[in-house]
Amino acid sequence: MITRFSALSVLIAGLAGLFPVASHAADCQYDVKPVPVFTGTVSRITGDGVLLSDGRDVVMPESLLPFVRLSNDVKVHGLLSLDGRKIWVLALYDKDRLVCPSVLDVRKGAYPGSAAYDVIQHQGSEAP
Repeated sequence: MITRFSALSVLIAGLAGLFPVASHAADCQYDVKPVPVFTGTVSRITGDGVLLSDGRDVVMPESLLPFVRLSNDVKVHGLLSLDGRKIWVLALYDKDRLVCPSVLDVRKGAYPGSAAYDVIQHQGSEAP
């Protein structure tokens, strides 16, 4: 009975705005300033991130996707692929605040589209 009441009161207080519900992204716990900054206008949201109007594919963890909007500018810290067409995001700016992926995204490891994901041997897949 106490557990049900506590969970219900937390839910009601969160919906009422008394305290913020757990956020999906986090403040950065590591220094991303040495990593290059890229900017662009979001032209499409894809399964693994966004596509910029200049054709670059931006791959980002799921917890950063709520911070991007169609037709809005996005500013990210990330790594550029050797062909210059794909950016792997490590952090992005939400207004002036630097936002990093949530601990859950970081702990779960490689995400689809990331360089590490491409070399993982998935169950049921055959070696090339």
